[in-house]
Amino acid sequence: MNTANLAIVGVMLLVGVASALGLYRAGGKSQKAEMADQDVKNTQSALDRASAMAQAETNKPAAEDAVLARLNRGDA
Repeated sequence: MNTANLAIVGVMLLVGVASALGLYRAGGKSQKAEMADQDVKNTQSALDRASAMAQAETNKPAAEDAVLARLNRGDA
């Protein structure tokens, strides 16, 4: 092989390694983005559940004794 052929083969190998490294790094970033997206979904789901529980507590009818006590005090 002459020098020109060796240079061409060297450049091809260098481009191949650089491409493989770039694809590997891009895959890692994609995986991190998917994990972050899943974390956001999990957090939103937990927030929705907590909000629903708080709303259910607010909508719960008051105990009869508590209502009568408030009526007796004149707070109702």
